[in-house]
Amino acid sequence: MQTEPSLAHCIALLHGALKAAGFPAALVNAPHTSEARNLHETTAGRIHVNLLPASPTRLDMVRRGDLRMIPVPLERGLLGWRTSFVLDSQEKALRHIRDLDDLRRLTIGQGAGWWDAEVYRAAGITTREVQAWRNGEFVEQMKTGIIDLFPLGLEESLSYFLPHFRQHHQQLRLETSLLLRYPWYRFVWVSPHPSADELYEALQHGFDIICANGEFESIWNQMRLLPPADSWEKRTVIDLDNPFYGPDIVPQRYRHLLLKKTTS
Repeated sequence: MQTEPSLAHCIALLHGALKAAGFPAALVNAPHTSEARNLHETTAGRIHVNLLPASPTRLDMVRRGDLRMIPVPLERGLLGWRTSFVLDSQEKALRHIRDLDDLRRLTIGQGAGWWDAEVYRAAGITTREVQAWRNGEFVEQMKTGIIDLFPLGLEESLSYFLPHFRQHHQQLRLETSLLLRYPWYRFVWVSPHPSADELYEALQHGFDIICANGEFESIWNQMRLLPPADSWEKRTVIDLDNPFYGPDIVPQRYRHLLLKKTTS
């Protein structure tokens, strides 16, 4: 399977689902690849499981039967609450942002191939994609003025990316005045290859079990927490449309997992 260090809670949820289904399986990390290569390897059955946000390409493949999806919201909806990394020296410049028109004066950075970039572009925001980001390398583009901010999920930023990035670049920080929101969900994707048939059935059955009996929330709360109120409740919120799907992509049987906290 292909994963990231920041997704340890998702791996724990996979293990919980497999245990609930009584299906023994060893999950082994696959090398990082581009999205196109990832999909090729998944289709061929060399990668069996992905933990990635829903994208138009992946949804089209599901409709064609070329990919399997378990639409359980692994981040409980928080992946669509986006906070931005900025340079220490630029943090005050974002405090004047009050609406989408203000935001359109800035340039957003995102990882190469991320569909989030298309969400921002659809909103009329200039967006540039960078190849290297996992260790905060985008700081170089910030220093030269190519990008102004780099949004990531609020919860994952507080839990993982902020301390991780600052190990490499002390001048990076999370700005505290702005929150971007749009429907954005990380799902479980399973290879369509026959070798993954039993795994898919076990994961689907197992997630149905742990989502119904409360174990999903128990596992999630052991490894992730709702961001503290003072990290988001006083921010300016800018809601963006996702041009590819809305909240109804999450099936009714899983919607109770979505955190209902509101921001204002």
